[in-house]
Amino acid sequence: MFLAKSHIRAIVGAIVLANSTPTLAQGEDKLFRKCFNSAIPDQVVESCTAIIKRATTEQEDLAAALKERGVAYDDLGQYGLAMLDFDRAIAINPRDWDAYNSRGTTRTALKLYALAVEDFSRALALNPLAHVVYGNRCFAKALLGEHAAALSDCDKGLRLRASDPGLLASRGFVKLLLKQYDPAIADYDAALKLRPDDPYSLFGRGAAKLRKGHLKGADADIVHSQGLRPDIADYMAGIGIHLGAP
Repeated sequence: MFLAKSHIRAIVGAIVLANSTPTLAQGEDKLFRKCFNSAIPDQVVESCTAIIKRATTEQEDLAAALKERGVAYDDLGQYGLAMLDFDRAIAINPRDWDAYNSRGTTRTALKLYALAVEDFSRALALNPLAHVVYGNRCFAKALLGEHAAALSDCDKGLRLRASDPGLLASRGFVKLLLKQYDPAIADYDAALKLRPDDPYSLFGRGAAKLRKGHLKGADADIVHSQGLRPDIADYMAGIGIHLGAP
């Protein structure tokens, strides 16, 4: 939903390529670029798998490729495979805060919220300035019913990056759960200015407007969100936002 993952893919790819031998074959160079820079999950899985299977792949590159393949598996909804890759990546490089963050997003998708919070906390211990992780932990804590702690995390993240749409959307979600409809709408408004076609923020804002009796605005937001993600109502119901509920 509002979780941030693989946000440093291009940076990692650039580092891996920079550390590669100058005589790197063109085909191998292309393989690394597809693994670390592609936005197509199937392509990432194929390319990263080739790197992972190579006997000559160094441990640092192996951990990075496992993490990227895990992110791609998560994008494809293959959460079990994603978890296996994240576990392997962390075993090789336990100092990679982004690997913990990525595993936390998959655990959130699996509704393992307490374990997700543990991963996000490990990530923040390694990188206290990772604003996206505060947003991810905020969301997971909200799903555990720890609303005050969730808001604290979102606020910390927004102090680091005030214009992050994921953090704004996560805080809006917590406020919606707390029935603070005007503040929720304000956060969703800010998030949608930055990311206008986010179905989760649109639906959340629509739900908040509906609670306030703003039926026309609510209908417009909800219909827009359903056009972007047809199953959005079912998804939101699964995390506690029901259109028919008071």
